[in-house]
Amino acid sequence: MPEIKSSHFLSDKSFLNQNLRLVKHIDYTLIFSVIDLCILGLLVIYSTTHQEIVNEGAIQFTKSQLIYILVGLFFCFFVAIIDYHDISKIAIPLYFLSIIILVYVLISGKETGGSRRWIQLAGNRFQPAEFAKIALIIFLSDFLSRQKDKLSDFLYFTLPFLFTGLLMLLIYKQPDLGTAMVFFAITLFMIFITGISWKYIIIVFLILLSLFPIIWSFLRDYQRNRIILFLNPEMDPLGAGYNIIQSKVAIGSGGLFGQGLFSGIQSQLKFLPAQHTDFVFSVIGEELGFIGALLLLSLFILVLRKGIRIAQEAPDLLGTFMATGVTSFMFVHILINIGMSMGLMPATGLPLPFISYGGTFMITNFIAIGLLLNIHLRSIFT
Repeated sequence: MPEIKSSHFLSDKSFLNQNLRLVKHIDYTLIFSVIDLCILGLLVIYSTTHQEIVNEGAIQFTKSQLIYILVGLFFCFFVAIIDYHDISKIAIPLYFLSIIILVYVLISGKETGGSRRWIQLAGNRFQPAEFAKIALIIFLSDFLSRQKDKLSDFLYFTLPFLFTGLLMLLIYKQPDLGTAMVFFAITLFMIFITGISWKYIIIVFLILLSLFPIIWSFLRDYQRNRIILFLNPEMDPLGAGYNIIQSKVAIGSGGLFGQGLFSGIQSQLKFLPAQHTDFVFSVIGEELGFIGALLLLSLFILVLRKGIRIAQEAPDLLGTFMATGVTSFMFVHILINIGMSMGLMPATGLPLPFISYGGTFMITNFIAIGLLLNIHLRSIFT
């Protein structure tokens, strides 16, 4: 992976020419794959919420999601046109700003359902932990690209985990164990591609294994129950195991072609919990069947393959780390959400990218895609 300077390929062109070159060379396959996912998500959200009684009518959730998508697209193209080398210059302020906001969330955040994860701003609710994922990716990309040669020193090797651990601790305190684990997974992927010695990877694994009893003692009762019941949800079919059982029933009843939009028994009769957020994949399985789920997975594979290709073809280490961080962020969310819906992983409450209802997560996803487009454009013009 060659080291080069920032391209600044647009600096000597007029504003009109600059934007024409961007439009011409943007990765449309990636953009249209993401938009297809969003359209599928809108259909499923409308199917699951059209019977809801809300102030602005049954279409409120779908309308809100559409607005989140449009706002997300704006941020996507905004991030794509700023050279990612310039973005990396604010990596350290972004990291510390994330810490400050996450501390603020713990002190003055909005509490819902026993969790304090949101802040209220201009009449809207935001979840800062989602934006902190992007801040972490940018910060670690900057750090690893500068210090890659020193990572053979165990002290430098532990620093990325310490930086990530601080964010994880603040998010765990909300409490949001699932999101905290995403931060750890992103860091592992980014460290792995540095070509670090397997000796260090084995050491990390052994440390985690030895710390498991201590980590287990810090988990809350409902978090332990989720892990235990994922192995056997029938132990508590009407309690902690209910969500997983209903999810598996929904997916299994979909068959090859599904029961049709607005016709899923589990989703339309509200047996399925969190059906437009965490368990939205179960609705796709029930109403659109194996074919619908296959279409969804095909689109996700296309997005992930694009992310890997952009990481491989990035013009420098910074771009490679950034694209890897974004792709691993997407991959972890897809893997855990679908695995959870199928009963293959513990229920962690992680949403499905571009499909699940939610503003902060949708905008974060589009910012992540904006970074990929950004690196792709610089790889062409460098």
